[in-house]
Amino acid sequence: MLKGVGKMSQTKATQNGSNPYKLLFSINSPDDLRKLPLDKLPQVCQELRCFLIETLSNVGGHFASNLGAIELTTAIHYAFQTPKDKLIWDVGHQIYPHKILTGRRDILKSVRKIGGISGFPKREESIYDLYNTGHAGTSISQLLGEASARDHLGKDHKCVCVIGDASVACGMALEALNHGGELQTDCLVILNDNDMSISHNVGALNQYFSRLISSKLYHSWVRSWYKFVHWLPVIGPTLHLFSRRIERSFLEIFTPGGFFINLGFRYTGPIDGHNVKEIVHTLKRMKKLKGPLFLHVYTNKGRGFEPAESNPIYYHSVPKFNREDGSFSKKSPDDIVSFSQIVGETLLQLAKKNHRLVAITPAMIEGSGLRPLYDAMPERIYDVGIAEQHCVTFSGSLAAAGMVPFLCIYSTFLNRGLDQLIQDVALMNLPVRMIVDRAGCVGPDGETHQGLYDLGILLAVPNIHVYAPSNGAELQSFLYTMEKHEESPIAIRFPKASCHRSELKQREELMENKIQLGSPPSREPKTSGNGKALAILCIGTMWQNGLQLAEILEKERDITSTVIGLSWIRPLALDWMSQTLLTCRHFIIWEDSYLDSSAASYILQLLPPEIAGRRIHTFAFPSVAIEQGTREEIIEAYGLSPSAVFSFLDSHPIFSQKKSIS
Repeated sequence: MLKGVGKMSQTKATQNGSNPYKLLFSINSPDDLRKLPLDKLPQVCQELRCFLIETLSNVGGHFASNLGAIELTTAIHYAFQTPKDKLIWDVGHQIYPHKILTGRRDILKSVRKIGGISGFPKREESIYDLYNTGHAGTSISQLLGEASARDHLGKDHKCVCVIGDASVACGMALEALNHGGELQTDCLVILNDNDMSISHNVGALNQYFSRLISSKLYHSWVRSWYKFVHWLPVIGPTLHLFSRRIERSFLEIFTPGGFFINLGFRYTGPIDGHNVKEIVHTLKRMKKLKGPLFLHVYTNKGRGFEPAESNPIYYHSVPKFNREDGSFSKKSPDDIVSFSQIVGETLLQLAKKNHRLVAITPAMIEGSGLRPLYDAMPERIYDVGIAEQHCVTFSGSLAAAGMVPFLCIYSTFLNRGLDQLIQDVALMNLPVRMIVDRAGCVGPDGETHQGLYDLGILLAVPNIHVYAPSNGAELQSFLYTMEKHEESPIAIRFPKASCHRSELKQREELMENKIQLGSPPSREPKTSGNGKALAILCIGTMWQNGLQLAEILEKERDITSTVIGLSWIRPLALDWMSQTLLTCRHFIIWEDSYLDSSAASYILQLLPPEIAGRRIHTFAFPSVAIEQGTREEIIEAYGLSPSAVFSFLDSHPIFSQKKSIS
């Protein structure tokens, strides 16, 4: 069943019967699960939950959302004939129980690690993973595609997708729901509602109506009634319309699913998402129904682990932790601050002085470091949900209306708002301040979350100024510059990184020297050394790597170099760049981006040919899917570490000729 991850080792249960995973370790595929009697499923879920807690406490990974999806995942695989029946997951944060039940139990400990399994659905990994899913709102579109293809090909399998309460509000998901109501093909959308976004109406009366409206008898009676009134002379059409309104009113009164009903879906729910038997019974009844179906399931994130239930956001994605009390095994030193924290703390200080300043984020208050601002001034943050297109256009209109909008967005999510970035911001030259977090290589989340496209996007769009700080102090100082920037859209991009708070004293020194905070920093790159053999042109945070390489070259080969740190990418200090590179025999460019979507491509086409011809190599990522691993492991694997770059240069023909570089 597995593809690309090797043959799974078989875990042996203990001989004395004390194995806490007796049932779980007997399940190596959904076929094994379906051989068990229904009464055994609660025990399977309990063992699965304990196994998940034990494993992730040792390796880390997505946590709270997976604990909340255990009963639902088990019930789906029990009620449907996967992989013949098609099961599609939205986002994938809740995918671990699915991976455990589909033959990847013994390799779950490798999740999100280099050479291990992905933390998201992945086609290359298993036939049970239909799509590589990292972004929200895609599952219903994929569901309709699978169902339509099935109909065209004359097949008879079922098509099911699972989507969360935040994702179902995505524009793409709403478009797909609208289309699904029109198509009227057989399919099932399961809403995993774990935050009371739609309803928390789970009770005995509600369960009764859910059983009623999902029953075959109810739907048979409804179809028979409409056939009867259709043939009635004169009053038939009026009675049909009246009956339809009565039915919808009945369902809207007793269920929260009126919206989905009006889109053309048969709605059932909400039901208890932690009652595995009830979910199985409901799914088996719904399998017999025709047309587009919608099942609303209510779950709790972090279910079964009290710390995660109490604070599911904090336990969304975790490092190693103590499973007795939930405490994390390794804490960052008190003087370490992430770049995202710098953004949140600095925006709070700016907002206190500027009543026009607001922050906008697509459901990433915590991830983008905006919690301090939200806690102190919640009215100054717009969390628009998982709606990146709206987020970008909304930011543009705020700027046009006289506000000072800071759009805080992950690099990988900015991809989803490209059309709006072009049409609704850049072409009108609206001064939206874009904070592009998680740019470059992000590590464990793998290919769907790598921030390797943003430079290519930003530099291809007119009017946008682009800045890439080399450290936390530059990031903090430049945020003040962005507040005062009114001439165009402006973006600052940085990786998932951190620094010592002591580094931020640079801003305090600027204040002490009475230099106006927020005045535009020099657009000339900074330099270190004055060697003529080689110029090392580093983009953003690759500056530190460049300094290390210069030390290695001088120590190991007595080669002197000049390290150039480029933060202002556009506008580019072209005259300064040309004059500096003219003084060096050769140069390299080093950045944390795709080669085909890079600052290097932009710079080289601006440089005069006689200078561009001195370039030896551009060190950047090849345009391939960059899988999971730590940032350091991935950079090393793709030849972008100081030692790897030194090895490349040391073997280069030009550098093998000592006279040409000394």
